[in-house]
Amino acid sequence: MKKAKIYDVKEFKTIKEIFEYSGKEFAKRDAFLVKHKDGKDVNYEHITFERLQKEVNALGTAMIDRGYKGKKIAIIGKNRYEWVLTFGATLSGVRNSCTT
Repeated sequence: MKKAKIYDVKEFKTIKEIFEYSGKEFAKRDAFLVKHKDGKDVNYEHITFERLQKEVNALGTAMIDRGYKGKKIAIIGKNRYEWVLTFGATLSGVRNSCTT
């Protein structure tokens, strides 16, 4: 029995390719909503895929400039935007072994 192809899916070889594709294809769409709370006041910061890609690249470059390329890196923290940003930067180029 043949399986029917349901969706056309773009294939990626690295995490960096996913960030680059998403940053272009979904540039103005929200990737994250970050909640900011100041007493009783609550507001949400909209972070687009384009901004996420730029920040991942900037952080990855800064980490390489500080000598972290090829080093073992542990990311410890709560599930939040900053964690995802650091994880993305690490997988996108600071740790070569994690990109395949």
